[in-house]
Amino acid sequence: MKKIVLILLFNLCIVSCYSQKTTSDIIYFLPSSVTEVLNKELQQRNENSNNYIVLDKENVDTYIVYLSNIDSPKNFWVEHSNRSVFLHGKLIPLYFYSDEFLSYAERGENVLKKLGSEEEIRKVNTIRDNVFNVKFKLNGEIIK
Repeated sequence: MKKIVLILLFNLCIVSCYSQKTTSDIIYFLPSSVTEVLNKELQQRNENSNNYIVLDKENVDTYIVYLSNIDSPKNFWVEHSNRSVFLHGKLIPLYFYSDEFLSYAERGENVLKKLGSEEEIRKVNTIRDNVFNVKFKLNGEIIK
């Protein structure tokens, strides 16, 4: 009887490990006018280049999309984002501009450990002076 209880308990532990919630991808579809402009830009770029998109909200109905290349081998927000945009027949990683300002470029458990100590928390700011961008209204009208 003890063996049966132990086997049942062991099976419940194994099953509970598999029942954890997994994250799913969030796929964004931009207005068709913006998609056309971004697709043209992607066609001009090298097919092997790793691109990503940053979405910024300028005001109530105006957005800016930045199309960038991954400069360094590691971009924290690209690696840890579950968002992407469907462009040029493939999924391009996406994150929000506010992610850079309101979060730290480290995993959450590392940041929480460092809060009580004197260790530095890594903060990254990105300058986008010469990055391809499209400014558009919510209805798809391209402003710039």
